[in-house]
Amino acid sequence: METEITLKYPSTRFAKSVMQALTPDNTVKGDGMRITATTRGRTLKVAVKNCERIETLRLTVQDIFRCIRAAESSLGKTK
Repeated sequence: METEITLKYPSTRFAKSVMQALTPDNTVKGDGMRITATTRGRTLKVAVKNCERIETLRLTVQDIFRCIRAAESSLGKTK
């Protein structure tokens, strides 16, 4: 199973900053699941691939959204 999260931000810099906040989590997990984050202009894309169980995919996506929310909140306060 796989999924992709696409978010658009007010600026390229903001999108890149959110991506950098996610970077430590972007890795290959022991079960082969891969998480990647990329930006193109103001758009951030986070992809989760090779996930074998729907429950694992759901929990991973929830964790990604929590990290994104924390990054957005922190960056919003540093404007």
